[in-house]
This record gives sequence, structure tokens and C-alpha cells, in this order.
Amino acid sequence: MQHGPEQFLKKWHLADPRLVADTGAARVWRAKRDDGSEVALKLYRRADRGNEAPGCRLLAAWRNRGAVAVLAEDRRAVMMEWLEGPTLGDHARVGNVADALTLLADTARNLHADPIVEVSGLRPLEQVFAPLLGVGFTDQCTRPLQTDMRRVIALAQDLLQTQPVHRPLHGDLHPDNVILTASGPRVIDAKGYVGDPAFELANALRHPKGMPDLVREVGQISACLDLYAAAMNVSRARLARWAAAKCALSIFWRSGGSVESDPEADLLRLFLSAADQ
Repeated sequence: MQHGPEQFLKKWHLADPRLVADTGAARVWRAKRDDGSEVALKLYRRADRGNEAPGCRLLAAWRNRGAVAVLAEDRRAVMMEWLEGPTLGDHARVGNVADALTLLADTARNLHADPIVEVSGLRPLEQVFAPLLGVGFTDQCTRPLQTDMRRVIALAQDLLQTQPVHRPLHGDLHPDNVILTASGPRVIDAKGYVGDPAFELANALRHPKGMPDLVREVGQISACLDLYAAAMNVSRARLARWAAAKCALSIFWRSGGSVESDPEADLLRLFLSAADQ
């Protein structure tokens, strides 16, 4: 059943709601508070907010480091400050790729600066990647894709077993989850993971969204690995392995558990190649 925002508009004294986004996991309204300030009301389809529930606690801990202000939350909804401006993904898609990705790296560096924040209830990377270990394949799945996926499973197991430290992680830090406001970048939509800091910008290697040719350029992959590894102060090779692991996990999610083919099969191979260097 689809639920509307009425109970939360009343609960949090909001008016003039305008639907501004509708994703698979949630819908977002722009609304006004009694004092005239604007907020974003995010209403989740799942009662437990899916895998973003722990992320609000992390965003709150990072409030003074560039994260959106979380103003109130409920089991199914979150109220945040309204952020005016394009995402870094939008910034990249209109021709400012280098600037957008540099800002993303700087944002990650700020979030993870010492002292490292302490947040309870975050989801361990071991739990996030556990489903990948049981991946299956259809009879139509090509042998190269099966080989690559099985290789990544071994890589992921090694990465999980050799994590140098366990730190709070946004978990989905890429250009479309950072908004470029007049006062600087602001981070949104944290998953709230905990584990190896080399994972933090792994998913950013698959972005900006809508620029498939760019993210498959070997030179671009190499430049991003250098940029993101420096920002997080981690091994370039380890970051590349995490990028392959996250790409494989996304392939697994899209497959429903039994892989046949995937539009990122070629990207997975490129990440594996980068991991060998």
C-alpha cells in the first residue's frame, strides 16, 4: 500500500508539500515549516527505512563536517533541511567532471578527518557483502562473467578478512549523493556502514550516473583511483579491489541472485584489471 505524507505533515507542522522525487525506496517532498523555512520530507516505502536507517545517525554525527542537517526522524520518515543546488553529479554532467570529482574527494576527506566519529548500530561490511557469496548463474550466463564474479568473491572474502580498521562509512558516497550548495557541498542519503575506509569511495568509480563512456575510460579510472585513494589515505590497489567488489554486488542485486548478463560486466572487468596493477 502506498502511504502519503499527511501524518508527518501534521506531526512535524509542515505545509505546502510538493513531490520532488520518487525513487524505488522512497518519495521526497519539499515542504515549509511554521517559520517559513523549507525542509525535505523523505517518506520510505519500507517501514524500517530499508538500509538507510543507520545512516541518519551517521549524518547527524557528521553535521559539522558537511552533512545535511537531520531535523527529525520516524520509523518511516525523515525530515531534513532543504538543500538548494545541483548535485555533484549534475555538476559533472554539464561539463565540470574534474571539479565535481575533486569536490567529492574533498568532501570524503572532511567527513573522515580526525577525530573519527563514533556511531553505534552501523551495518558491518561483512553483512553487506554476505549475499554475494551465494551468487548463482543461469545456464545462459557467459563463462567470462562467471569467472569474473567468482574471482571477485575471492577478492571480497580477502578484503573482509584483512580490514585494517573498522570506521563509520557513508556507504554510498558518489556525486549524486552530494549537493553543491552556496555554502559548499552537503552530503545526503548515507547507508550507515562500518568497516574498511578503502570501501568508502569504491562506488564512486561507477559514477557519475549517465556517463557510461567516461567511467569506462582506463585513464579516468586510474585518475579517480589516485584521487580517491589520496583523499581517504588508503591503498590504491585496495580501493580498486573494493570497486570491483561493489560492482559485483550491484550485479548480484540486479540479478535477484542468479546472474545471466549485466550492462556492467565490462566495467567489472576493467576494475579487476585495475586491481591487478
